[in-house]
Amino acid sequence: MRHHGNSSPEPLPLRGRRRWAVAVATAVVVGLASGATSVATASTRPSQSTASSSASCPAARWHTPPITVTRHFRVPPTPVIKAVRAGKHLRCHFDRLVLDITVRNPGYHIQFVRQVIADPSGKTIKLPGRRFLLITLRPAQAHKSSGASTLPTKVQVLGLPMLKAWVLAGDFEGVVSIAVGLRAKTSIRVGELRGRLFIDFKY
Repeated sequence: MRHHGNSSPEPLPLRGRRRWAVAVATAVVVGLASGATSVATASTRPSQSTASSSASCPAARWHTPPITVTRHFRVPPTPVIKAVRAGKHLRCHFDRLVLDITVRNPGYHIQFVRQVIADPSGKTIKLPGRRFLLITLRPAQAHKSSGASTLPTKVQVLGLPMLKAWVLAGDFEGVVSIAVGLRAKTSIRVGELRGRLFIDFKY
């Protein structure tokens, strides 16, 4: 069908509209399963979009920290935390923090802390939020072989419903610490894909 000048395209027939809606819903579900729909593409800016109401919410159980997964493997090469991304899923009531990792996923320990302490300086880091969560990864590093950091060194303010901020709290002797500022104490769930660790925060 051709259109000339400024004429508007003819509306789809009802059957065509239904097929188009099914195709869009399917694309959204596939995107959410891959972790791409609800996660921001930048380290410092949270996603402002939400998944379609057609997409189902994840069914994994929520847990109360501390959570520990221990892994022992030969290094080098040491896993590098190369990016941290954040996003929100308003319909399913959770925010997500994603860590992009090279080589393989390291072990991790996740716990609530009273305050955020920089490693190894021991200085207190002021972080937006009322509750604080510390994610400790080992073996891991957040810098290149040249020594240049792969993550921002300053506090990253997010302003999401539960996730308020995160900061690189430590990168020392094969241990990376990432602190998260939260609106309140909450349940979390942790998931892993190849080269990716993600943490959901319930609200």
